[in-house]
Amino acid sequence: MEKEIILSLRGLSKAFGGLKVIEDITLEVKVGEKIGLIGPNGAGKTTLFNMIAGDLAPSGGTISYFGELINSSPNYKRTQEGIVRTFQKNNLMLGLTVKENLLLVLQRMSKEHTQWWKQAKKGNYSTLFETANKILQEWGLSEYSESKVQDLSYGVQRQIEIIMAVAGKPKLLLLDEPTAGMSQVETDQIIGLINKLPSEVTIIMIEHDIDVLFGNSDRVIVLHTGRLIADDHPEAVRENPEVKEIYMGREGAVHA
Repeated sequence: MEKEIILSLRGLSKAFGGLKVIEDITLEVKVGEKIGLIGPNGAGKTTLFNMIAGDLAPSGGTISYFGELINSSPNYKRTQEGIVRTFQKNNLMLGLTVKENLLLVLQRMSKEHTQWWKQAKKGNYSTLFETANKILQEWGLSEYSESKVQDLSYGVQRQIEIIMAVAGKPKLLLLDEPTAGMSQVETDQIIGLINKLPSEVTIIMIEHDIDVLFGNSDRVIVLHTGRLIADDHPEAVRENPEVKEIYMGREGAVHA
């Protein structure tokens, strides 16, 4: 059975003044696919994420989500509809505990608690606390529940950020360099979390660790100077002559 198309980009472009950062990108992503996105610094990867997430408006072209045009949809509405992202740098409340950070997401998702920036009290919102405890237990992070984020290692903080994204019930999850700055052990933990996600969650991941990306992607998309130059299964991209030249010369293999 053919899978439904969750994301469709048609002629997508972005320019800042006379500088073209993204130029005429057309591609489709199906439900449940794991897409790796690579390219040299300045290729336009994060700009592309910003447009999909609604943080930047395209200069040209269209973005469709489950067949609906979303060019003018604000980022908060896209989040409500299941387009969730993480950032290159942690975006956590460092002075709050892990559970308190998670509760902020759950409050925003809850129709019962509209003022999500105000702390929910356990007596009035016991269901939110139960959900937070369940999520932390399910993902093996209960031991950090009452720890302040600022006291945790960078690797654990990255895990918490991914779990907060998961708590947003994503249909399309945009991961921006989730293993950047990690040790091998921490990288393995992050990839383990990602691979535990439900199969119906579609993932697009920017990652500079080529081994991590190629080993955990159904397709790899390559950007260079704002243009899409390759879109294929990992081994085909690895052997692509143009990709080889960009990364280390025509004779070399693609690596980080």
